[in-house]
Amino acid sequence: MIQFVRKRLQKLTGDARRGVTGLGWMGASQVSGLVLRLGSNLLLTRLLAPEAFGLLGTALAFVTTLEWLSDLGIHPALIRHPKGNRDDYLSTGWWIALYRGIGLSIVAAACAWPASSFYNAPELFGVLIVLALRPLLMALRSPAIPMLRRDLNYRAIFFDELAMTIAGTITSVALALFIPSVWAIVGGTIAGSIVGIVVSYILCPLRPGRRNPEASKDICSFGRKVLVNTILMALWLNLDRLLGLKLVSAAEMGLYTIAWNLAMVAEGLITRACDVHFSMLSRLEEDQQSASHQQIIGRVSKWIMPAFAVGVCIAPFVIRFLYDARYHGAGVLLSLLLCRLMIRGVGQVQFQFLLARAHIGLASWAYLVALIVQIVLIVPLSTQFGVAGLALSALFSTTALTCTQAVLCSVRLGTRLNPVSVTLGWLAVGLVSISLAA
Repeated sequence: MIQFVRKRLQKLTGDARRGVTGLGWMGASQVSGLVLRLGSNLLLTRLLAPEAFGLLGTALAFVTTLEWLSDLGIHPALIRHPKGNRDDYLSTGWWIALYRGIGLSIVAAACAWPASSFYNAPELFGVLIVLALRPLLMALRSPAIPMLRRDLNYRAIFFDELAMTIAGTITSVALALFIPSVWAIVGGTIAGSIVGIVVSYILCPLRPGRRNPEASKDICSFGRKVLVNTILMALWLNLDRLLGLKLVSAAEMGLYTIAWNLAMVAEGLITRACDVHFSMLSRLEEDQQSASHQQIIGRVSKWIMPAFAVGVCIAPFVIRFLYDARYHGAGVLLSLLLCRLMIRGVGQVQFQFLLARAHIGLASWAYLVALIVQIVLIVPLSTQFGVAGLALSALFSTTALTCTQAVLCSVRLGTRLNPVSVTLGWLAVGLVSISLAA
């Protein structure tokens, strides 16, 4: 079998071989991450109450939203720009990211008290104060980190992510034995970020240099196109967790966070695969990008979506087998969030194509539609179905996003709608299985 794989790889071109190898390392990263996070979750859910996960999920959603609201697209700009591998461009990107990280940490800390008052959760104040350090810590990582994705070096990315996950997991579990509260997970999150700084300089040993005005102009020019898109994406993607603690109890929000975290392992796999897709598209001429994209998205809808449909069916049984009775309610939520990931996956592949072609405006319109749909649906669905309404609002808004994006791509860039149609078919199978199980 190994010999067969080697022979097949030898027949590929250099970029294609690096892409396939990158997918392999990316898969290894997500599998190892799944094992570690699942093991950590199993231990932590036996040591902590669901309310702890509800508080953490809300706090992380708050900080993540702030990060995305000011995302300047630094890494995509360096990956895509012809000079993005030069030390002066990498250093310039690092300084821009550092100034942004400092500002974000200050804003997040300043918002801690108003946020805790809004959610009527005083314990959220201290959690947000500490988690406000995360944007600054992430900005201190090596300037050359974007080069890993530019060069399709997913082996290094594997060790980078593995080190952070292991550090965070060990710290959280150790703290939970002595401090059985949300602070155990907060401590693990910060520990993982600190280890990430050290590992980044081991993997990418480049010291920050001086800023280059030309590089600043090039990076910020691309960043302005990305900023509007990421603002809309941040509001849409985090709205359910931002408002969740206001609409449902902390315990219910804890169940949603558990289901969300498990679904995020699968989404991480999609995101990493899309990173490879974007890196490979960026190396192609414009006339080749469309053909390559059509081939990839067709394979995703044909081969990946049936696997997700199976995951939707078995998710409640997996939750019941792995977790104690306090967390069994997360099973249906996980099924709904996996349904969302089915249509989200196709949308992510589409977005990478738009990013490579610099047609980010089309994606921004799609995110705007999705945000409007979620704003309209989240309160009535949560009122009617409780915490399941959060998952349903995320599912319906994601469907609106991907379908809108597919239609715009078809009209403007001539892409096919068939992959979305196939995915919607498998999504319907998943929803039917959930209704039958209920």
